[in-house]
Amino acid sequence: MDIALNPETGRLPVQVVEHLHRLVGGDARVEKMVLDYIAFRWGAKNLFYVPPKAASEIIRRPADFLTAAKNHAEPELKF
Repeated sequence: MDIALNPETGRLPVQVVEHLHRLVGGDARVEKMVLDYIAFRWGAKNLFYVPPKAASEIIRRPADFLTAAKNHAEPELKF
């Protein structure tokens, strides 16, 4: 999937962010893990600011992304 930033806003397109949210969203605890992980990994304050290449990989393999986010948030619990 080829994703590009919106040239007017410098963010991912809304449709891409909605797709990402459907894939990795969940309860408040999981969403906090995801937001903490993207802030740590890419300095992104929310899904709009995830780099396009990373967004493509998240869409391609959401389970791997969620595992990485959970392992980052709770390294003592291996998922």
